[in-house]
Amino acid sequence: MLINLASSLNTEQCKAASIIEGPVLIIAGAGSGKTRMICYRIAHMLQSGIDQKQILALTFTNKAAAEMAGRVRELTGRQLPDLVTSTFHAFGMRVLKKHCQMLGFRQNFTIYDSADRASLLREVMLEEELDPQAYDLDGMLQLFSDIKTERSPWPSDSPSHARMLYDAYREHMRLYNAFDFDDLLMLPLDLFTRYPTILDEYRKQYSHIMVDEFQDTSLEQYRLVKLLAQESRNLCVVGDDDQSIYSWRGANYQNIMLFEQDFPERVEIKLERNYRSTGTILEAANKLILNNTQRKEKSLWTESGSGGRIIMLNPQDEEDEVDTVIRLMRQLSFEHQIGWDSFGILVRTNHLIPLVENKFMLENIPCAVSGGQSFFERKEVKDTVAYLRVLANPDDDIAFLRIVNTPRRGIGRTTLQSLRSVAEKHHCSLYSALGIIIAPDSKHSPKQIQTLNILYELLQTYREALFSAGRRKSAVLKSLMEEIGYRHHIAQEHIGNEQAAMWRYKSVETFLTLFSRWERDEDNRSNSVFDYLQRLSLTSRDRQDDDAEEKKVSLMTMHASKGLEFNTVFLIGIEDHIVPHARTLEENPEALEEERRLFYVAITRARKLLHISSCSHRKRNRELVASIPSRFLSEIPTDLFEESKEDRVLEASETFAAFEALREKLAQKESS
Repeated sequence: MLINLASSLNTEQCKAASIIEGPVLIIAGAGSGKTRMICYRIAHMLQSGIDQKQILALTFTNKAAAEMAGRVRELTGRQLPDLVTSTFHAFGMRVLKKHCQMLGFRQNFTIYDSADRASLLREVMLEEELDPQAYDLDGMLQLFSDIKTERSPWPSDSPSHARMLYDAYREHMRLYNAFDFDDLLMLPLDLFTRYPTILDEYRKQYSHIMVDEFQDTSLEQYRLVKLLAQESRNLCVVGDDDQSIYSWRGANYQNIMLFEQDFPERVEIKLERNYRSTGTILEAANKLILNNTQRKEKSLWTESGSGGRIIMLNPQDEEDEVDTVIRLMRQLSFEHQIGWDSFGILVRTNHLIPLVENKFMLENIPCAVSGGQSFFERKEVKDTVAYLRVLANPDDDIAFLRIVNTPRRGIGRTTLQSLRSVAEKHHCSLYSALGIIIAPDSKHSPKQIQTLNILYELLQTYREALFSAGRRKSAVLKSLMEEIGYRHHIAQEHIGNEQAAMWRYKSVETFLTLFSRWERDEDNRSNSVFDYLQRLSLTSRDRQDDDAEEKKVSLMTMHASKGLEFNTVFLIGIEDHIVPHARTLEENPEALEEERRLFYVAITRARKLLHISSCSHRKRNRELVASIPSRFLSEIPTDLFEESKEDRVLEASETFAAFEALREKLAQKESS
């Protein structure tokens, strides 16, 4: 299919998509058609004779990467099996799968998520005779991450055992042949630095590189793409410094400045035409963000008209706030015949969500909380996956410890201590220690040997079955879950609540169905269980809920709203201790500009209608205290706002007109 950029894109988008040689910096404002432009740019590269194998397009979620690949296939009419559209972590995994032996790892590695890391740290602490409950595990793991990614040096006030635990943690990761998400970035960097021939191999393979959401890249991610593109200079980065809101997880919006220094010959293009929001909403966003000093100058504009003014809500307290939002939503839904999925309710912090969610439930309004518990984070699903992980990689101690007494099989604390002692003595995994204990010349107690032998034979039997099952691995796993009596195990945990037990086991059945679909997919070339587990670790990180058939109101934090848009947006809790967040400013006074960027992102999620709510009073530590409207509201011209009609007494003529309009709507519904 022939691509015509000029007829498909606006002038600036066309320019951005047509320049495919040399470094390019594209500053893409909110709602400017960035993804569309990127897909046309890739299609243009293919049409210009660049081999699909030479293109590397990096973004931040598996969903975004899959969408990008799908749209390029649609545009070109080609299957493009060798086009790499990937997250940074998935690309790192791809590199390690090919070269991890150079770093002393085996190919069939396991990827540890945050829960696995915490479990491993607890195990390391117990081995060192430290009490995990006496430490802030999350804080220590964050410190380990900062050290590993070189974001910070060892702080002078770090716990006395921190360095020893860090070294032990890394040694255990190597022993268990496992990587965490930091490793998926840092180890490829290590490979490329230590082995120039490997770097040269990837430089030759990927002659054209694109990075989406560049403002959200960390320093190590930028170092990775800079290394790859240093010789070809064909690096295109697309981002918006006004939407950089993830510094707390390593994002460095100053990478745009680093790119300008490292690639001085770059071409810079700005996409400022907005296809999403009304002129009023854009003017509010533009005026707000002008107060930031460290930014690229830009101003969003639209041809779709100014639209209505921003509606200010001034409820008495948070209860009144949610009641007001519900009344307005019902009114708008009725008047404009729009579904619940047209509404987005955004908050600054998670602690504001439960009240809203509970009120919606009581009012029978369907609501989806983004960032809630992922399907793959459910206990019963993690148990099932742990069995699959142990069958695939018996040396995975985290998974082994999860399944060893799930369901309970009489392996007590003494037996577990024996396993750990043997593993430490022989420098091996717990599974290997199990084999040593049940060996014919073992000196362990007959009871221990008998109990462990049952588990060993169970895993050995099903491991052999799994690797000889072809495309019926899910059937093997299903048979295992039945043999161990997992359904009964769940029922025992929910005695007297049969419905809860059935619901939880349904999650196991759903996982088995998903696994079966994957292994039978004709596009799945390798059908390797290791590929599936690695993919699962990366996909679960995005925490995308696929159960979205029912139209629901979207309730989420401002951070979670990035990349989304809604017909009508309610921003609630826009008060000075919440937006900007008081604790954030206390910890880092320089964070004010990022807080403003976050509010800017929230405003630009609205297509047509924007409501902003600021309570007179709000509960803090169970006391009702006076609230002050956010300082950011004073940075937006007052003529862009109007007061909610709910906040003033209607004139008699307005009341009569509203009644007549309602009666007319009802008559129309009855006649239809």
